[in-house]
Amino acid sequence: AEDMNVRIFTADIIYHLFDQFTRFMEDLSEKRRQEAAEVAVFPSIIKILPQHVFNQKDPIIVGVEVVEGILKVGTPLCVPALGGLDVGKVTS
Repeated sequence: AEDMNVRIFTADIIYHLFDQFTRFMEDLSEKRRQEAAEVAVFPSIIKILPQHVFNQKDPIIVGVEVVEGILKVGTPLCVPALGGLDVGKVTS
């Protein structure tokens, strides 16, 4: 079982076995969700608010309005009108 990376659950009471398996599946689901969150890109359309441009050079700091979608930390930012010009990612 160890060579094939198979987990074996043992318990004297069936309810304890069920609890162990349920806890294992919840942990596995949470681990996979966290791994997927690092890779997932949530598409969104944002509009830069001109009165909230605080820094125009590295790092660019602007206030935005989310027009569509979900904007999360780590989302890559690009300008489709300029051929998909990559401008960075959301940091906070």
